[in-house]
Amino acid sequence: MSDADEIIQRDKTTGRFVTGNRGGGRRIGSRNRLGEQFIEDLRAVWHERGVEALRRCAEEEPAQFVRVVASLLPRQLDVSGSVDVDIAAEDFLESFRAAVKAAGEIEILRPPVRLIDVKSQS
Repeated sequence: MSDADEIIQRDKTTGRFVTGNRGGGRRIGSRNRLGEQFIEDLRAVWHERGVEALRRCAEEEPAQFVRVVASLLPRQLDVSGSVDVDIAAEDFLESFRAAVKAAGEIEILRPPVRLIDVKSQS
């Protein structure tokens, strides 16, 4: 086997690099460094203009703003088992409105609220 064959070894049927291949490719950790640098840059820009960007989005594109907020909320909440949930819907709604108002000073339409009494449906 020549030196070139030892450095770059590929599977003959798939053409993929063999596990432990020592030739070519990106340097170890280079992808991680790129991702880490991106996160650092994103953090720096967020500290500089984050609140301003949120306010501008809330004013100019309220639907997109709501999509962003909704994407941060969990899609499902598993409350099975011995979990005791005691959340008043009105308290949650008021807290949500206060957070949105603080983020963008936008007015939220008040949708009809339908409360379900879970304890009486057992």
